[in-house]
Amino acid sequence: MSEHNHGQDTTAPEPLRIDGALAVATEEYTQLRDLAIRALSELLGSAPETDEDGDIAIPVHGFGVYVTVAEDGPQLHIWSSLLGDLADRSKAADELADLSSEWARLRFTIQDGHLLVSTILDADPFAPQHLINLIDEIHDLTHELDDDFAARFGGVLDCDADDTSYTGPCGGGGCGEGCTCGHGGEDAGDLGADIPVGRPEA
Repeated sequence: MSEHNHGQDTTAPEPLRIDGALAVATEEYTQLRDLAIRALSELLGSAPETDEDGDIAIPVHGFGVYVTVAEDGPQLHIWSSLLGDLADRSKAADELADLSSEWARLRFTIQDGHLLVSTILDADPFAPQHLINLIDEIHDLTHELDDDFAARFGGVLDCDADDTSYTGPCGGGGCGEGCTCGHGGEDAGDLGADIPVGRPEA
């Protein structure tokens, strides 16, 4: 807790605290990775796969979303490749500003011919719902990824249209096809609805 009270009353007998079941101070890489897998298992209904690098893999509308646990501190890196085969890097770079202003919590970069989206989650302490919220944000983004989006950047969608193993509450096919909720729709933002949320105790 910050020592700066900014004029607030500090006479309360005990500081506010968050129940350990909702936020956990992690001490090592393995513990944070296990907690992330547990939170994502509740979201997906089964344990997510991990790749050869130890990244946690989550298919979202056919796009591969990955959660990487930092080796040097309590952080999670959530990222995905949205487009591949970017033939004109300068054309793609010109489009990044508008995309970044629309999705302020996400970072977009061009690397090795791919358009990547990523975000960093401070996990000191780790709050499962914060991870779910960021997966939800990328899930919403996938609703805008279609052939027109790919043409705008001069690339091709980096997704598997046949992979419908996880498409959130909206259902539908891979690469967003057949999705019925749409970005900002009634069901958007409900991915973590089943994760219990509590309040700080006095």
